[in-house]
Amino acid sequence: MKILKLAAVVLISFFVAACGFFKKEAIACELIGSTYFNEVSPNLYIDQSIDSQQQVNLAHAIQTAVERVSHVYGAPTSDPRIIATAETKYAKFGFNPTGMQSTGFFRECIFLGPKGLNADVVAHELVHAEVRHRTNLFVELTQLPAWFIEGTGILVDYRAPFLAQNIDLKHDELTDIKSVFYLSDFPNTQVEYYQASLMAVKPMNPKAMYSGLERLNNGEQFEDVFNELF
Repeated sequence: MKILKLAAVVLISFFVAACGFFKKEAIACELIGSTYFNEVSPNLYIDQSIDSQQQVNLAHAIQTAVERVSHVYGAPTSDPRIIATAETKYAKFGFNPTGMQSTGFFRECIFLGPKGLNADVVAHELVHAEVRHRTNLFVELTQLPAWFIEGTGILVDYRAPFLAQNIDLKHDELTDIKSVFYLSDFPNTQVEYYQASLMAVKPMNPKAMYSGLERLNNGEQFEDVFNELF
């Protein structure tokens, strides 16, 4: 019996440690209310690095981002928890200094760094949250290619590198990006790959994306649902 108890303790400890390593963003999102981040409005948490004017600007950026996503795709329903800071020190914990979206244990989460306190980044991450909110885990892992996930986010991201007049891609670059399925393989430090992802999803009717994701949940294949992308 002692051996069984010891084995159980080891397994539980291993599971907790694994969650802490692989799902640190999810844990941070769920426990953020017990840290020195304060909830200043429903589902918006900021730390002391954001002053009152920045807080006003951020609230306006979030409102603009929601309106933009609604205009392009339709009204979002995910209502993610947004955690924002103007500090760079959290990068050492693995958080992106611009912005990143992560699925928590009970909600979608968006982390905004000092370079991401604007409508473009918020809108981009809102789309990621919406796509994941509207699809089950099996669909996300087996049906959604990285270029689709990033391209649909870039479609509402109006930063200069993603404007049509600043994009000049070769056919081979578009083909290359469509060969990348897993986000872990996506070269997220190169603007050209984000540009290629944007151009890869351009043929899609964005107003049909939500219904397309629902079709994936019902068992249809990505290539059939979004056939105009191939």
